[in-house]
Amino acid sequence: MIDEKFKIYGELITVGDELLSGRTVNNNAAHMGHHLKLAGFQIRWTAVVGDREEDIVAALQRAMERAPFVLVTGGLGPTEDDRTNAAVATALGRPLHRDPESWQVITNHLKKHNIPMTQPIAKMAELPKGARRIDLTRPRAGYYISHADKPLFFLPGVPEEMADMLKAFVLPTLKERFPEPITIRSQVLRIFGLRESEIAQRLAELDKKYSTVGFGYFPHFPENHLSLTVQASTATSADTILEEVVQAVVQELGLYVYGRGDDRLEMVVGRSLMDNGCTLALAESCTGGLIAHLITNVPGSSAYFDRSMVAYSDAAKTSHLLVSPDLISRRGVVSMQVAEAMVRGLKRESEPNIALAVTGLAGPTGGTPEKPVGTVFLALLSDKGLRTERFQFGGERQKIKLAAAYKALDWLRRAMIDESFFDVG
Repeated sequence: MIDEKFKIYGELITVGDELLSGRTVNNNAAHMGHHLKLAGFQIRWTAVVGDREEDIVAALQRAMERAPFVLVTGGLGPTEDDRTNAAVATALGRPLHRDPESWQVITNHLKKHNIPMTQPIAKMAELPKGARRIDLTRPRAGYYISHADKPLFFLPGVPEEMADMLKAFVLPTLKERFPEPITIRSQVLRIFGLRESEIAQRLAELDKKYSTVGFGYFPHFPENHLSLTVQASTATSADTILEEVVQAVVQELGLYVYGRGDDRLEMVVGRSLMDNGCTLALAESCTGGLIAHLITNVPGSSAYFDRSMVAYSDAAKTSHLLVSPDLISRRGVVSMQVAEAMVRGLKRESEPNIALAVTGLAGPTGGTPEKPVGTVFLALLSDKGLRTERFQFGGERQKIKLAAAYKALDWLRRAMIDESFFDVG
């Protein structure tokens, strides 16, 4: 448990009919809550309201009664249904007026781009009295008000603009307004191959041992993230405790932990390929090029990624990967034997250091009692040896493909760092 006496609580209000209807996922709330927590602040209450002015007024007034600070995002644009500014004026008793700084920023932008002024655009310069515009150079909505000795922040609903203002203005302002007597450090560990419940069970003793460290478990299919949060009186102490806990977790979970922070599995694989001077070739059937897509999302992947053959049909496997038609007829295209033949054919055709092949049933049709939908075979061949294995993944088609692609990436990672990888019988 984190010591609650250090928490500064606030309220977050997100505005927009699209959030209530489900048309837009409320990613802004998740982003703001996460980064506020890392900075030492906690969102204790959150409200989602539509574009009705009276609902925004009620939500803001309720938040003002109970929260030391309030953040509102959305409803600041030029359209008729953007009503946050009018609601703020009503809730705080601060009439709207043409803010000189906002008007100057907007008119400069219009002049520069030869855009005529319109009433909806002019509306964006109408702010509640006493509002302080956040961005003084670009025509982006967003302002700050100190009311009844409480900081109130009104941010745009556009995610990139919101995130930028949160980092550049909101967090520094909150830290100045509520100076923290502690230092907070947080680290996210990325885990693949264990369910959330398995991770929590394995770390139960560590969770008890480090009672002042926050253990947060977050599923991000097909992997899981573990957030570790430490609060201490000094930065040195916080860093020391955090690294001690990280090492303890890694010791307990072993190779299931593949990265930290913003690491992605394909990035870790790419670095390992580079460090080992290896090149990679893929033969994909059921994943349809998804593994190659993930690999090539990483800048600089051309240094280690040679090629990918999407051999979806039996004919493609035969003609391009030299798989015997008789083998396909006898064993079935979804089989360990065909996966091995695919990877051996790929290795002969491309001669990479590492070759990997995948074949399987992504569904929703085509399964049998012996090979149900979700059956996937992987084969990995390198100078160190050959490994083939059958897996059974659940879920709908896209989940099966993604799970298979991540398992393939994890195999690549393990093959380069685990001396026992090819020892499986």
